[in-house]
Amino acid sequence: MHYQTKKIGYILVWLLTFVTVQSWAGTPYFTDISVSSGVNVSHSSDTFAIGQAWIDIDNDGDLDIYVTNQLGPNHLLINQGDETFQESSVFANLQLADQACVGVSVADFDNDGWDDIYVNCHGDNHLFKNNQGQAFVDVTDLAQVNDTNNSQVSAWADINNDGWLDLYVVNYNNGQSSSVVTSSDSKGINAAKDSFFVSNGDATFTNINADFDSVNLEKPGLAVTFFDYDNDGDQDLYVVIDRLHGNVLWRNDGPATASCGTYWCFTDVSKAANADAHVYGMGIATGDIDLDGDMDMYFSSIGEQVLLINQTSQGQAVFVDVSAGSVLNVADTAGWGTLFFDYDNDSYLDAMIATYGSTVDTAEKLFKGNGDATFTDVTVDSGVSDLVFTEGIAFGDMNNDGLLDLLKGNRSSGYKLYKNNLNSANNWIEIKLVGYGAVNRNAIGSRVELLTSDGKTLIREVTSGDARGSGNQRALHFGLADATVVSVTVLWSDGMKEEMNDMSHNHRYTLWNQAGRVIFSNGFE
Repeated sequence: MHYQTKKIGYILVWLLTFVTVQSWAGTPYFTDISVSSGVNVSHSSDTFAIGQAWIDIDNDGDLDIYVTNQLGPNHLLINQGDETFQESSVFANLQLADQACVGVSVADFDNDGWDDIYVNCHGDNHLFKNNQGQAFVDVTDLAQVNDTNNSQVSAWADINNDGWLDLYVVNYNNGQSSSVVTSSDSKGINAAKDSFFVSNGDATFTNINADFDSVNLEKPGLAVTFFDYDNDGDQDLYVVIDRLHGNVLWRNDGPATASCGTYWCFTDVSKAANADAHVYGMGIATGDIDLDGDMDMYFSSIGEQVLLINQTSQGQAVFVDVSAGSVLNVADTAGWGTLFFDYDNDSYLDAMIATYGSTVDTAEKLFKGNGDATFTDVTVDSGVSDLVFTEGIAFGDMNNDGLLDLLKGNRSSGYKLYKNNLNSANNWIEIKLVGYGAVNRNAIGSRVELLTSDGKTLIREVTSGDARGSGNQRALHFGLADATVVSVTVLWSDGMKEEMNDMSHNHRYTLWNQAGRVIFSNGFE
């Protein structure tokens, strides 16, 4: 895709007051504030599945929390603005207490400016429309996005860049067998096809499963994300598969042709791109960990974790498996959700993995990124391990201090909130993109390239469905170390490219793409 370029000069800025406080010796990077914050809500289950998401329910500029439950009600926790959350009883229909609910994804599917919620459950799934923060209305049947299989996770993307978000739903099986077992064959799975719903632009959807090879649609999937792996300006699809059936990378090749698709053309390039790892796949993270301008992948498994380095910027849209030499390849444990995020604002993406481990050596781990696709294990000083079965993780800046906090889902136990303590001299910037017209309201599929004063080019992409049934904050977070911002380039999902050179560090911005021009508004509106 060719991007049109224009310079933007006039900016209205909102400055977030940010006080620099040095961390003191002996303080862990993260502190468990679950009890004091009110986030220590329960999770009970009879299968392997969990969901946790950050969402600004009421558009007040801070992040609320929605988490799922299998043998009890889901929980909606409203941010009180003082590092505490209060469970809401106003939206009782979100509880779905009579269903086993698992993954959750957040998106403004109807472009009305209010984030909606899609809940994956065993049986009927649910799409809840956010009615201006006052109520949630179940519009599943009206929108035609139900799936009655053993649904796991979901993700949103605008695959055709028409300004409306589309939805991919991952099914593990048809509900007749819900246990995850360590077997290399399909016995007992009773596989069910995933569902791909494309928006009709009127808050309804059309299922386009017929455009996909049914064999790859019918694998036992556990994680999914859309991202632009080949830097051609559209959203490709990656599905992480359990039980050694092989992960699937679908390349977005545009409108259907005589030889590809009836509605849209997605080509299976899993093997050609060296992305078809046959693992017990469970979680997924994408990000540019080596600062070369393309998106790499980290996904989890049993006894091995996989790190794939993208070679698109080197001239070939393939991945190189560097797991064998990476500290991210945690052995002797079952890996679940994975993350790439900059927890210490040093400008390099760090990594985290949730695990089934019950010892210090096998519990979830935090890795400090070195900027060259290598990492250092900093778990001992991190404070993130709690020696229980952690399945889901999601990051978000819950107190708007420029530091990313962690929301963790512990299977058959409960949810925990970890506050980031690493206030330091490192600079940062957060950018929230808001679409208009041919750019969906969430700007999912858009990318920001940020040039720093120390010569780094940092990229972030607005995505949906990362980790494991999770929703990370959608605002793009950049740590800057001691550098400042030289320029910011936005590659909008509709092909427009806009450059700005008057944005400052330690600020939070909202960039609105309206009527062909960018407007900067106050805070995260």
